[in-house]
Amino acid sequence: MAQPGSSATFPPPWALRGEGLMLFYRFPAPFVLHQGFIPAGMADSFLGLVGCVMLVDYRQSPVGPYRELLFIPGLFRTARGRRFSITRIFVDSAASMDWGRRNWGIPKEMAQFSWKRTGPASEQVLVESHAGGGGKKPMLEVAVKGIGPRFPISTALIPLRLQQRLNGKVYEVSPRGKGMGQWASASGLQVLSADFPDISPFRPFAALRVSNFQMEFPPGREWEEELPGI
Repeated sequence: MAQPGSSATFPPPWALRGEGLMLFYRFPAPFVLHQGFIPAGMADSFLGLVGCVMLVDYRQSPVGPYRELLFIPGLFRTARGRRFSITRIFVDSAASMDWGRRNWGIPKEMAQFSWKRTGPASEQVLVESHAGGGGKKPMLEVAVKGIGPRFPISTALIPLRLQQRLNGKVYEVSPRGKGMGQWASASGLQVLSADFPDISPFRPFAALRVSNFQMEFPPGREWEEELPGI
């Protein structure tokens, strides 16, 4: 586990275990372009189709347990084909933030999570971002409840290919994962600050609570970003 001030390194691959919530959307392009935190140079390549918001409770990882909130607006057109991109993401681990940026160009920032189990298949989650003066401010809250039987899910059925742009570099990685899925409800969802895209006006077309998942982030590819006119 990473300790404050540690000189330990955490290169890929990463093996992770935990549980979480996946909300699937079809976001309108104007919303994504104005609120989606799209990196420079990617706006013209936005395709949409399927977007996702995820809340994850990683019980095991190379940097220890941590929690995560992320926003994927949808697919983007790239020279290598259609790719997803994480454009907004918060974690409560400085090591996860640092090495997620170094290893895969994932633009992680710090937040604080309150994740309370309210039943056998239900949680209440509050995410707070860091405010000025060392304080914190509410950013997103939601109640999650699993519904019905569980069933196996895997990225072997729907491959997840990510392309990230950060600090003048382009990164590509294809995480692999499997676990047990369960249809879910996400009630009382509120976005409480401009630090995260305000998804509250939109209704997800599907919601999954995922438990006992195993995920691997392998080494990716990276190269210098080509700037216009160069």
